[in-house]
Amino acid sequence: MTHHFLIHPLACLRLLACVLILSLAAAAWSPPFAAAQDVPTEEPDSEDAPAEDPVVDEEVPSETPSEEAPSDEATSEEPAAEEPAAEAPATEEPAAPAPWDISKPCENYQHPYEADLCQQWRTAEAAEQAAAASERNLGLTRLLMLIGALATLLLLLMFIPLLMAALAARRAARGGAPFAAGGDASREEELRAYVDVDKIEFIETPESEGIVKAKITFRNAGNTPAFKIRSAAHVGIRDVKDEDLLPVMPLPDRARNAPRARLGRDATMTDIVQCDSTSSLADRVMNGDATILVWGFVEYFDVFDRRRKTGFQYLCNAETLDTGQIFKPMVRGDEDG
Repeated sequence: MTHHFLIHPLACLRLLACVLILSLAAAAWSPPFAAAQDVPTEEPDSEDAPAEDPVVDEEVPSETPSEEAPSDEATSEEPAAEEPAAEAPATEEPAAPAPWDISKPCENYQHPYEADLCQQWRTAEAAEQAAAASERNLGLTRLLMLIGALATLLLLLMFIPLLMAALAARRAARGGAPFAAGGDASREEELRAYVDVDKIEFIETPESEGIVKAKITFRNAGNTPAFKIRSAAHVGIRDVKDEDLLPVMPLPDRARNAPRARLGRDATMTDIVQCDSTSSLADRVMNGDATILVWGFVEYFDVFDRRRKTGFQYLCNAETLDTGQIFKPMVRGDEDG
């Protein structure tokens, strides 16, 4: 794993930390801001409390009955003393209150129904302020939800390079050889695993117990391990002498054994196949009248997570027995799929 591959997840972690810090700061700052916005603005003194009820003077006669129409007797008794008093100026009357305006119901109201309108106006104004504060709080809540969603999305995106780095590190440690992900094909071919048939041998003589039983040994000749190895093989007898006339046997549809987790470099695994034997099979093979075929495939995954499949077919006849080779590989055309 190169240093360029490690820089990317570290930069992602730093970016994620910045986003989370901004989200926490916004979450801590928004409630005081919303509370400050909810404080109602102070109204003028004239609106805080209704104006005092203007004093409406009762109809008080400007003069006493005795002063309105002086009797004849008083006129006759004090003719000279009352004249200066009559000439004195009258006292000033209080100014009339300003008229009540319905657009400002809490100013200069004088009657109970006007006071009710003032109370209703104040209630409606308080409801409008509460609705405006609620809208501000809703906007802040949506903003925080959006920031949280973006932070969650970034967090999920950060896990992708981290997961890739972890998988690459595990493969590198499991493979025992460093490699660069996405490298060129020649580098892959040099480092990948190669699992193929190492040898095939008879477990018992062909006529023993009336069966032909052979053991197939697979070997990993590559530089890195192979994983999830599965194999399938068959053995059969063909009454054909000439090698060129032997058919290419179809590969089995699926593997018949449980997958093996790991096959390291130069490690081996075995598979045993068998079939029913015919009478005097050994003599027929030695005389060149019969040929024993073993065929199948082995599939696995290399450290680059590529699926590999190797097909094989071997024969045993009089010629191979004379040379001591026992089983000879045949060319199928799909040896390394």
